[in-house]
Amino acid sequence: MNIETQGLDGMPSGPKKLLTARELCSLFGLSKSFVYQHTMEGAKHPLPVVRIGERSVRFDPDKISTYIRSRERHRPSARLGSFDGIVRANRKGKYKLARRRFQNGSVKLRTDRGPAYWQGFYREDIISEAGKTIRARKSVILGSLEDIPNEKVARQKLAVILNPINDNDVKRKPKKMMSFSGFIQKYRALKMANQKGTTVHGYETNIRAHYLPEFGDFELSDITPEDVQTFLNQKRLEGKAVQTLRNLKWGLSSIFECAIKHGYITSNPAAGADLPPDGVKEPPILPTGNQLILLINNLEEPYSTMVYLVSVSSIRPEELVFRWSDLRPETRDLWIVRAMNKGKFHTPKYQDGHRLIRLTDADVDRLLSLKRRVNAQDDDWMFPNRIKTGGTKMKPGPMRYEEILARKIQPVADRLGLPHITWRLIRHWGSTQMIGNRVDPKVVQQRLGHSRPDIVMRHYAHVLDENADRAADMISGQLGYVIPAEFAVNPVEV
Repeated sequence: MNIETQGLDGMPSGPKKLLTARELCSLFGLSKSFVYQHTMEGAKHPLPVVRIGERSVRFDPDKISTYIRSRERHRPSARLGSFDGIVRANRKGKYKLARRRFQNGSVKLRTDRGPAYWQGFYREDIISEAGKTIRARKSVILGSLEDIPNEKVARQKLAVILNPINDNDVKRKPKKMMSFSGFIQKYRALKMANQKGTTVHGYETNIRAHYLPEFGDFELSDITPEDVQTFLNQKRLEGKAVQTLRNLKWGLSSIFECAIKHGYITSNPAAGADLPPDGVKEPPILPTGNQLILLINNLEEPYSTMVYLVSVSSIRPEELVFRWSDLRPETRDLWIVRAMNKGKFHTPKYQDGHRLIRLTDADVDRLLSLKRRVNAQDDDWMFPNRIKTGGTKMKPGPMRYEEILARKIQPVADRLGLPHITWRLIRHWGSTQMIGNRVDPKVVQQRLGHSRPDIVMRHYAHVLDENADRAADMISGQLGYVIPAEFAVNPVEV
């Protein structure tokens, strides 16, 4: 339908075509429902219409264009910059538009690699080893077909994994791409470089013998709690002791915590790993005082004095690296200022400063007699390394306790028919004697060099026979039971 319109001078400018509802929607990109709602009687913002008869309506394109322009909230030429995602309004500020990402992932039943299992796939932002953020496709094993019977259950399990990725309320940093074996090199530089020699030795043993063979080819971010639990369970089936499993878990947890600290992963997969209960342990057989005297009297010097000193002081064998200047005869004090493992010096365990060991006059006299016998000076080592190899003296320094036990002490103990002797058992003997004779636990802790007194009571104090007899007599005596004469072991003749 055409209508006559007027120009600016009031003269007719020619016919103008009015639009039908369908033509209006096509020209201006409006929906039919929008046009219908805004042409009803009582509409809040009615469209300008030209009514023809009682039911027909047409639309003037100029008026519709003016209507739309009056209700726009931005300029028709405005554009959002795709390079930074930032909106700038009237040059008064800027607002970051967060792009919401949501993914359902996909699942697949795998039957080509042994028993059937469900595998899930999804995408995640990671930082490559070159430092570039990339969107990588990841896969995860959801479970066996026996545990996950259908695709619906598989998708539900994958949704749990994707939930933290899809959660836009939590700001997630992209994971850094790094293999487990590659991160171990960083772990040595970042963490182990600041540890003591004993700690480094234990961790390196576990890394070489257990961690790298199992996880070396894994991406660090792909290791799951299930992988760690499977690893520990397999080690248990191999016959590893519970304490070994505990050390393996602690070591893995330390590696993963270091990776979290430096931004390679976001959670520790070893934190919630379960360990089996402690098994049945045979109590250690401690040497008696008479057995230690027999051993000390049959050892040659300086090994005899070394065993004597560990017995009376309960120090650790790695702390036997004394100089004669560490002994203060006038106050009967022996200062522990260093320790040594495999030829490397370090501070004593659980100790920031020096530790004092009080000796008796007899202890001091025995040490001074050894000093006079070897004609030693104050700066000399108390137990120097005098082993010669190929006619040349080895590098000067203190003896290594690791070699002395098997090479010098245990053969003599076996020849004398004594029970198995170790430095640890000698140390336990000393701590048990102190606790049994009611020495203050704080004093025992300081002498042993522990961080807390309860460690002494839990691990080092064994029950002496006389204390066990005293406890049995006290409890049983409360009941007043008398053994009948006919059952007595040594019946009394009347």
